[in-house]
Amino acid sequence: MYIIFDIGNTRMKVCMADAEGIRPIEDWEQYLQDAEAVLVSNVAGDQAMPKEVLEHPRCMMLTWQSPEAGKWLKGIPAGLGSDRVAADIGARSLCPGHTLLIIDAGTCLTFDVIGADGKVLGGSISPGVNLRLKAMHEHTAALPLLDANGEHPVLGYDTPTAMRGGAVNGMRWEIEGYIRTIRAQYPDLHVFMTGGDSMDFPQELAGIITCDSLLVLKGLLAVWAKRRVQ
Repeated sequence: MYIIFDIGNTRMKVCMADAEGIRPIEDWEQYLQDAEAVLVSNVAGDQAMPKEVLEHPRCMMLTWQSPEAGKWLKGIPAGLGSDRVAADIGARSLCPGHTLLIIDAGTCLTFDVIGADGKVLGGSISPGVNLRLKAMHEHTAALPLLDANGEHPVLGYDTPTAMRGGAVNGMRWEIEGYIRTIRAQYPDLHVFMTGGDSMDFPQELAGIITCDSLLVLKGLLAVWAKRRVQ
């Protein structure tokens, strides 16, 4: 049995993996002592890491420099976040032999493109939807602080709906445009989307998109599985 941690900038997600599969848990403390291994992606710094996790004798922290990551991916850029590394590995483990676009819609919106041979071809980072809304508030004198919950029409009819429409629809159109651009270069493209900000897509794109909220955790598990058999 493994306990898997995805520690992000705004929240921590924890799963248990055993013979029954992988599933989210909240009461992870009661299982920690009996875990065969504890697998961690942490992009929030040491202060976000529970002490008992860090002190576990079989704690494996994934980074872009981990030798295990190099068994899945080629040419990992220096400093690539462990969550992106794990998500990329998760996508490769689920859909080998394809060019992959991995989209993580969290605090930031990240895009990674992985070649069919596992080479990291590149990607981009832009603000997530709540970061866009926060920036509008903090860098203007009059715009309110909003979250993404609420109406977001294309044609906003007041300040809140105009702000949400710009943030939410703008991010959706950014994602759609990115997918179309990469797909034009790589017709075999398959897209994985993870993170907290889910959305609907046109039918022409929906068929090549797999939404998986546990992609980072599945990548960590795939790293450990390959490490055990080698």
